[in-house]
Amino acid sequence: MAAHKPAEWVQAVINRFDEQLPVKVGQQNTHTKVSTEHNRECLINISKYKFSLVISGLTNILKNVNNMRIFGEAAEKNLYLSQLIILDTLEKCLAGQPKDCMRLDETMLVKQLLPEICHFIHTYREGNQYAAELRNSASGVLFSLSCNNFNAVFSRISTRLQELTVCSEDAVDVHDIELIRYINVDCSKLKRLLQETVFKFKALKKPAQLSVIYSLEKAFWNWVENYPDEFTMLYQRPQTDMADCAEKLFDLVDSFAESAKRKAAVWPLQIILLILCPNITQDLSREPVEETKVNKKLFLENLRKALAGHGGSKQLTESAAIACVKLCKASTYINWEDHSVIFLLVQSIVVDLKALLFNPAKPFSRGAGSQSADVDLMIDCFVSCFRINPHNNQHFKVCLASSSPPTFHFVLVNSLHRIITNSPLDWWPKIDAVYCYSGELRAMFAETLGRIIQGCGTHTPLRMTPSLTFKEKMTSLKFKEKTTDLDTRGHKYLLLALVKLIHADPKLMLHNPGKQGQEIQSSTAELITGLVQLVPLANMGDISQEAMEALLVLHQPETTELWNPDTPMETFWDISSQVLFFICKKLIGHQLINSTEILKWLREILICRNKFLLRNKVSYSLHLVFFLFFYILKCFSYLKFKGAHVKGWVLFLSFQERATTGSAIPICRQAQTKLEVCLYMFLWSPDMEAVLVAMSCFRHLCEEADIRCGVDEVPVQTILPNYNTFMEFASVSNMMATGRSALQKRVMALLRRIEQPTPGNTEAWEDTYAKWEHATKLILNHPKTKLEDCQEWINMTGFLCALGGVCLQQRNTPGPATYSPPMGPLSERKGSMISMGSCEGNAETPLSKFLDRLLSLMVCSHEKGVQIRNNVKDLVGLELSPALYPMLFNKLKNSISRFFDAQGPVPINETNTQFVEQTIAIMKNLLDNHTEGSSEHLGQASIETMMLNLVRYVRILGNMVHAIQIKTKLCQLVEVMMERRDDLSFCQEMKFRNKMVEYLTDWVMGTSNQAADDDVKCLTRDLDQASMEAVVSLLAGLPLQPEEGDGVELMEAKSQLFLKYFTLFMNLLNDCSEVEDDGQQVAGRKRGMSRRLASLRHCTVLAMSNLLNANVDSGLMHSIGLGYHKDLQTRATFMEVLTKILQQGTEFDTLAETVLADRFERLVELVTMMGDQGELPIAMALANVVPCSQWDELARVLVTLFDSRHLLYQLLWNMFSKEVELADSMQTLFRGNSLASKIMTFCFKVYGATYLQKLLEPLLRGVITAPEWQMLSFEVDPTRLEPNEVLEENQRNLLQMTNRFFLAIISSSSEFPPQLRSVCHCLFQATCHSLLNKATVKEKKESKKSVVSQRFPQNSIGAVGSAMFLRFINPAIVSPYEAGILDKKPPPRIERGLKLMSKILQSIANHVLFTKEEHMRPFNDFVKSNFDAARRFFLDIASDCPASDSVNHSLSFISDGNVLALHRLLWNNQEKIGQYLSSNRDHKAVGRRPFDKMATLLAYLGPPEHKPVADTHWSSLNLTSSKFEEFMTRHQVHEKEEFKALKTLNIFYQAGTSKNGNPVFYYVTRRFKTGQINGDLLIYHVLLTLKPYYAKPYEIVVDLTHAGPSNRFKTDFLSKWFVVFPGFAYENVAAIYIYNCNTWVREYTKYHERLLTGLKGSKKLLFIDSPARLAEYIEPDQQKLPAATLSLEEDLKVFHNALKLAHKDTKVSIKVGSNAVQVTSAERTRVLGQSVFLNDIYYASEIEEICLVDENQFTLTIANQGTPLTFMHQECEAIVHSIIHIRTRWELSQPDSIPQHTKIRPKDVPGTLLNIALLNLGSSDPSLRSAAYNLLCALTCTFNLKIEGQLLETSGLCIPANNTLFIVSISKTLAANEPHLTLEFLEECISGFSKSSIELKHLCLEYMTPWLLNLVRFCKHNDDAKRQRVTAILDKLITMTINEKQMYPSIQAKIWGSLGQITDLLDVVLDSFIKTSATGGLGSIKAEVMADTAVALASGNVKLVSSKRRPSRC
Repeated sequence: MAAHKPAEWVQAVINRFDEQLPVKVGQQNTHTKVSTEHNRECLINISKYKFSLVISGLTNILKNVNNMRIFGEAAEKNLYLSQLIILDTLEKCLAGQPKDCMRLDETMLVKQLLPEICHFIHTYREGNQYAAELRNSASGVLFSLSCNNFNAVFSRISTRLQELTVCSEDAVDVHDIELIRYINVDCSKLKRLLQETVFKFKALKKPAQLSVIYSLEKAFWNWVENYPDEFTMLYQRPQTDMADCAEKLFDLVDSFAESAKRKAAVWPLQIILLILCPNITQDLSREPVEETKVNKKLFLENLRKALAGHGGSKQLTESAAIACVKLCKASTYINWEDHSVIFLLVQSIVVDLKALLFNPAKPFSRGAGSQSADVDLMIDCFVSCFRINPHNNQHFKVCLASSSPPTFHFVLVNSLHRIITNSPLDWWPKIDAVYCYSGELRAMFAETLGRIIQGCGTHTPLRMTPSLTFKEKMTSLKFKEKTTDLDTRGHKYLLLALVKLIHADPKLMLHNPGKQGQEIQSSTAELITGLVQLVPLANMGDISQEAMEALLVLHQPETTELWNPDTPMETFWDISSQVLFFICKKLIGHQLINSTEILKWLREILICRNKFLLRNKVSYSLHLVFFLFFYILKCFSYLKFKGAHVKGWVLFLSFQERATTGSAIPICRQAQTKLEVCLYMFLWSPDMEAVLVAMSCFRHLCEEADIRCGVDEVPVQTILPNYNTFMEFASVSNMMATGRSALQKRVMALLRRIEQPTPGNTEAWEDTYAKWEHATKLILNHPKTKLEDCQEWINMTGFLCALGGVCLQQRNTPGPATYSPPMGPLSERKGSMISMGSCEGNAETPLSKFLDRLLSLMVCSHEKGVQIRNNVKDLVGLELSPALYPMLFNKLKNSISRFFDAQGPVPINETNTQFVEQTIAIMKNLLDNHTEGSSEHLGQASIETMMLNLVRYVRILGNMVHAIQIKTKLCQLVEVMMERRDDLSFCQEMKFRNKMVEYLTDWVMGTSNQAADDDVKCLTRDLDQASMEAVVSLLAGLPLQPEEGDGVELMEAKSQLFLKYFTLFMNLLNDCSEVEDDGQQVAGRKRGMSRRLASLRHCTVLAMSNLLNANVDSGLMHSIGLGYHKDLQTRATFMEVLTKILQQGTEFDTLAETVLADRFERLVELVTMMGDQGELPIAMALANVVPCSQWDELARVLVTLFDSRHLLYQLLWNMFSKEVELADSMQTLFRGNSLASKIMTFCFKVYGATYLQKLLEPLLRGVITAPEWQMLSFEVDPTRLEPNEVLEENQRNLLQMTNRFFLAIISSSSEFPPQLRSVCHCLFQATCHSLLNKATVKEKKESKKSVVSQRFPQNSIGAVGSAMFLRFINPAIVSPYEAGILDKKPPPRIERGLKLMSKILQSIANHVLFTKEEHMRPFNDFVKSNFDAARRFFLDIASDCPASDSVNHSLSFISDGNVLALHRLLWNNQEKIGQYLSSNRDHKAVGRRPFDKMATLLAYLGPPEHKPVADTHWSSLNLTSSKFEEFMTRHQVHEKEEFKALKTLNIFYQAGTSKNGNPVFYYVTRRFKTGQINGDLLIYHVLLTLKPYYAKPYEIVVDLTHAGPSNRFKTDFLSKWFVVFPGFAYENVAAIYIYNCNTWVREYTKYHERLLTGLKGSKKLLFIDSPARLAEYIEPDQQKLPAATLSLEEDLKVFHNALKLAHKDTKVSIKVGSNAVQVTSAERTRVLGQSVFLNDIYYASEIEEICLVDENQFTLTIANQGTPLTFMHQECEAIVHSIIHIRTRWELSQPDSIPQHTKIRPKDVPGTLLNIALLNLGSSDPSLRSAAYNLLCALTCTFNLKIEGQLLETSGLCIPANNTLFIVSISKTLAANEPHLTLEFLEECISGFSKSSIELKHLCLEYMTPWLLNLVRFCKHNDDAKRQRVTAILDKLITMTINEKQMYPSIQAKIWGSLGQITDLLDVVLDSFIKTSATGGLGSIKAEVMADTAVALASGNVKLVSSKRRPSRC
């Protein structure tokens, strides 16, 4: 486009430039600034080629902007900024104007641009804050314009001069003349100006003349300063024409200066005109002077007189001073080597000039309005004098003197600044001539700074930390009084000038000749610290900015070296760190207006620091190289290079100053921390530019770390732990983000990746939290605040969320939450071993408070609550650090759990609902968001409780639109939860998922049919869809786990539950089909609904597949009949389900009869499973969570099972390692009551009994029976000696016996059992391993043996001996009778000796001497002498491990008590195991799969058999039996099946104990069915259950829930209960708790009042109406009420103040639950003499009808109750809807009459499914045919059926209706290739035949026929079972022939005709015929049919049949 239409392209750029000006877009941000700058650069470049277009466009823009009308301060500022941008762009474009377009553009420039520029110059207003800058900018444009377009400007000036010659005195406009001051003037241009002035000067009016005089003076200096070479050349080669013009103008001006006033006005110009005439000046020095030059001579004389004060007029003196300064200034531009006369002229006046201007006693002043001009004059004079003679420093000293006026100081400083900054000429002296005054200048700076600080009222000390050693200057200030505002302003100007001076040449202030290093450092520190204090002073913007620039220059590497040349590195780290610390501290406060600019400056400081460090980067290795080099040089070349080596050492020493020298000081670390804090806190700034700058600063932080670590050769993470993340921050800062939101998202993502806690990030988080808390209060307290204006608050919230994890990590430095090992505390190890660390830590931590506050904001009711809630939801859900997930989960769980804490209904209100909705959204975002590290932290806290409570709350919200939406979101959350299942932690996953399925299926079809509005229908269908998708994910691999049923065994309960869900899903599919059919008839039906239904149908099929797949054992048999369902759509759906489960790889092995045994075996395999590192995840988890009361049982189970798997060693290793790890000393090993001790004891007991018997029995019998031992005493305690006993003799006796026993023991190593060798070896190795782990790495390298000896005084083998004697040998020695070694107890004397001997043996084993017991000390020599022998024995039995036994241990898993005990232990501790594994699990190592497998297996196995509490003092009682019991026992009732079946009903059982410690028994009334259960058997069962306990107090809970007439005790049976038990059994009943008493019970007790008289008013009788009330007597974890009872209390909708209408109206509360309605009386009534509440329960299945009479009344008809119940309530409609809902749900889950299939075995599956597929393949319904075809494909793939030809499974394949030949061919092929399927296939064909239509029956006969031939194969075998199955099939065929009258001919032809051709089968067939005929009898229908069938049989093979009949005829 640019090539073809350049003008349009340029105009487009100009337009874009225009549109992005601040006056158009408003206040600029970073993005618009960058864009504007880009456009500007673009225009400048274009102007080089399209100059006219660009200048014209910019001129037009400038015009338009100037003409804009603006209102307001902000708009005025934007206008000013826009004008500055345009003028600056114009200046750059004009400066680069190409030469070839000058003439063409002059007219355009004069006409258009020049007037606009003049507008800015002419309209200068003193009061306007922007005018001066605009004027300067416009003058710059004019200067550039005049460079190449002088004629245009000159023309305007000339025209104006001409006009001024003819205008009136009143109309003098000199504005255009003033342009002379700003234009670019060279020698030729100056001449033109002078000529034009000479020509017109006389004719000008006086104001114009004065303006010309002043303007020409300015033009002269423009020429001199811009073209100094031309001026110098003028004195080398004078120009006559220039001199002529100047002389003429001099004369004209001289004639103009008639009065003193006019002279004063013209003298400055006259001196300049003389300067332009070097020849005339030369002539004036000679005598005599020409007449034409006399006036010039006179002028000079008058000038001198006036300067000396003799002019008679102050005005002339001042003018003379100005003229002389001009003369001096001009002389400096002439080379001294030219020896010009002008220098003589200067010398003649300079002394008087300095005396006039620099007189402290009489400061030079021209009046109040001329201060600025006076200062400029003095500066010009000072600079000129310096350049004339730099060594004449008198005026320097005058200006430096503290007593001089402040103006002198200001002049001095500005003069020095000008000397430094002006472009120097060759002959000008350098600034270093005044370096000697650096001390005085520093003092001036300190004093001025002090005045300013004092004036500001901020007493900031000059030193920031004690590490700076310079002296305080503040105390020496001479000005103690309060300064005036004027003085303060003057000091500010001076301070600004001083700072600029430092900026211009920092060396001037750093010069410290002859001072020591410490003094130099102090002065440098004072200077820099003073500058640093100026940076934050926002009210002094210029000073602050200059201070930053000065500090930046001071930080340049070459300048930093000068801070302290003696020790530059130490000084650098000290002072620079102070700078960082101070500035960052100020920035952290976020109180600086220009904080972003300061941050940018800080970035430059960091860059400079790194440059300096790089210059000084010398590594340690390089140091070493230099050291070695110079050492060699010194040694070998000392004589030759006697002087050289000295220089070398000096050079080497200079290298000692490394980059890290001095960096270890505290301020350095503090500065780094503050810098980190500062950068972190700028990341949440609302200013996008500030964020990007902060991010870029991280790069320089990393560079510094690289340099420092490179020098010290250490990892960079030692200095900067989060180096990698910081580098990522830096890389992101280079990219221009799309917007503020995107940038913050990136920032938070990087913050989450920060791993290491540091003081910096911790402090940043805490400081931000404090600010956030304050901001939160402001927002909440000021509702009108726009949230858009609170972007900072949003950013802070995200920052705290993202960075919170690393702060949590810092607080959790001790390590992650873990369980303590299974040893318990060392003091007394009892109780549970769980000692989990809380995820929340201290509840008062800022992190915890922050999350609490966030949760409270989730339900903010603020005016802007919606925005606040949405922001919190998004930030917590998307930006929260994964490390905070556990804390968040726990807080959410606790918050939601509080909804369910109180008794009564859940409080449904807007706040709670909001909280729940927000929680759902947050959880979904968290789980959806696969943030790095989320997998690691998701599983650290279980979300089961929270999720269940969420569903429980949402399910009672009702069916309003909002409630449906929340339910839909919750279902989506569940689906996402299951997607992240592997990352989450589930303690009782199967139970949880089953409950979730139960809840969510309740929402399916909940309101779909009731919704009238289309939008609501869509919502309800969305809910159906979301529910089913969630259910699909929940059902994947989920074994159904029904709640404890009432009298139903586990498999039956599973089957019922399966049918419930399967039926519901079938109803949903039917509903989808009906809606589709209805929808097709409605014109314009929405396609969206159609898509919804298709998707819903797919989900439902998938759910059914998952359900069947995971529950084949309980589901297939009940659902297989659907393959023959009368509804073809149902059939097709079931085909799809079967296809899915085949594709999913369903294991049909679960159908086997041995499945239970297989599952128990897998459970054992799982518990004994060993990880790659030898760990036992499940076993150790179980060991850690089982209560100590069950440790004995657990020890037995673990040892037995592990030994059976040859893994005993691995078990012992894990257990012993943990025990040793916790041991404080060798003496404490296995001393406590720990699990490891119990396992060891059990091993000794089981495997060592024979060894002990063989070892100790001879020794003990010898001591007891041998005559020589009969009279000996062994007592060695002097206090216990008998009178006739001798101590020494007894000691010898004890030693003799001990020695005998000890020798026998250590000699028995060859007899030591192999299993116990394994135990000892394992203990030995575990001790070594554990103790080595506790040693340091250095100790390990030195010697493993020494490590152990250092850990304990003895070596690790001592642990083996100590444990073996303590747990094994000594107990048997001390108690031989109890150990079973002796038949009776030994005598007391021998028993005492054995006890003392055991002490000596234990001391030998422990390797310790007696110290505490004085009477045992004499045996120390014996003990010590046997240490080595004992050690050898222990080493012998522990040094090697025997090979595992190769013999398999056969375990009958179902009957084996150990396996059943394992099942019970795992089941009861399942949740704790899950918690343990989730808190300890390493996802990369063991993972969660073992626990998942265990949970699945336990779900399949179901709950274990109930085991009553074991208590020895109850079970060991010897109780007498009653006559009833004797009778029942005598008849062995307990062995009868009826009694066993009764026990399984759990009508009466024992479980748990009460708070009083009594065993508790439960009687569940509804489980007893009158007339179905033998009452005597029940009494006997209760008697046997109570017998071990009833001799002591016990308690009974009677559950009367839903008790009714069918559960009653008849009168005679009731009376029997009071006589069959022993009397004390009645007396010991401590309490009877009656739970859920109802109306029927009240009537029953009234009717049997006489029998129950003893109970009436009894204090033992307590009526309970809720589990909470029961908890007053029995702890909740000890309560074992049936699940069906407890579930009634869940999620109730309660309607109080209802009235039940009857003959006596009753106040009641109506509670509607998920499956029942409860009617609870509001007033108490009398039952058995006590006031109780009655609670009548009606299940959904009992409700026959509910009728809404009117808005306040409804009736309820209950099955088996004649009269409907009538109720009144204000919310009748809501009650009726709730009851209808649960009734509808029940109906939807009730299966149709699906005939139950016979038992299906694994091998039956292929044949069964094959028949279903082939039969339905011939259906008339195309979708059914397609589904059957896909099933056939899946069958062939799954079971690898050999079918000739390839079946292609696909969706949408059309199967033709006339496919009989295809089906028959498939059948023939399979019959030939897969004959083993014959029996199962034919059985299924016969079974399905009767359920099929006529057409399909014909098809069935066709494809059955090929399989009949295979029956022969099963008759030839000797397998009687198979022959019997063949006979059974023939019998079924005969029955089918008899029953199927319509199909009679076809069956005869197809079946029997085909069978007749099978020769080898005829005998079996005929036998079946004869048997069937015989059973029917002669002339019966059976006989007739058999005769006809025989004919059909014979038609196939006449000869053979006739030959079979002939013998029978004979």
